[in-house]
Amino acid sequence: MIARHTVVGLAALALAATPLRAQLYDNGLPNGSNGNEMTRWIQAEDFAFGAPTVLGAVRFWAMHSGGYQGSIFWQIYGNNVAQPGTVLFSGSVNPTVAGYPGAGCCGYTGYQFDFLLPNIGLGAGTFWLALHNGPLTTTLRENFYWSTTNGNSTLTGREDQTAFGDDGWYDNGQEHAFQLYGETNAIPEPASMALLATGLVGLAGFHLRRRRSRKDPS
Repeated sequence: MIARHTVVGLAALALAATPLRAQLYDNGLPNGSNGNEMTRWIQAEDFAFGAPTVLGAVRFWAMHSGGYQGSIFWQIYGNNVAQPGTVLFSGSVNPTVAGYPGAGCCGYTGYQFDFLLPNIGLGAGTFWLALHNGPLTTTLRENFYWSTTNGNSTLTGREDQTAFGDDGWYDNGQEHAFQLYGETNAIPEPASMALLATGLVGLAGFHLRRRRSRKDPS
């Protein structure tokens, strides 16, 4: 029993060395200079993974002066020639909200929004995160803005009123502040595997010595 529990403990130690809620993607922090309204529109930003990934949480920054509807509707799209394609996953959440002065500008107060996703498995490739303030039945402009970040090598954001009219996606010309979190790899890293192997070798030697001690009366 002691030997069996030790093997399980070493395996758990090796697996724990791999981050299961690591930052998977960072589009940048808010730059405090602008934003795009996300109540009348659905705002979307692209992101890419180089390997299969389990997406588990989203952090984004926005600003408003009282127009927050109390929930965020989110969607994950596939990519369709530099714009959102097929909706792969969607849902509505009540994020954790905290003040974040760096996300505000132009008389609006900045906030940080964090919410969990239902462990979404995505393959390698490009996808789109779309956010909307409140349920899709909320169609009026509430001056709730997804805060911008500095330009980078990815595509600029896209916005759409598709839920409210057949107008399609448009380039809003901005990059928006968000980060993605989740599970990068559930397989132990090489260093962790070496630790596990060393432990198992030591355990085998201990078990062999114990058997010999039982046979040797001295």
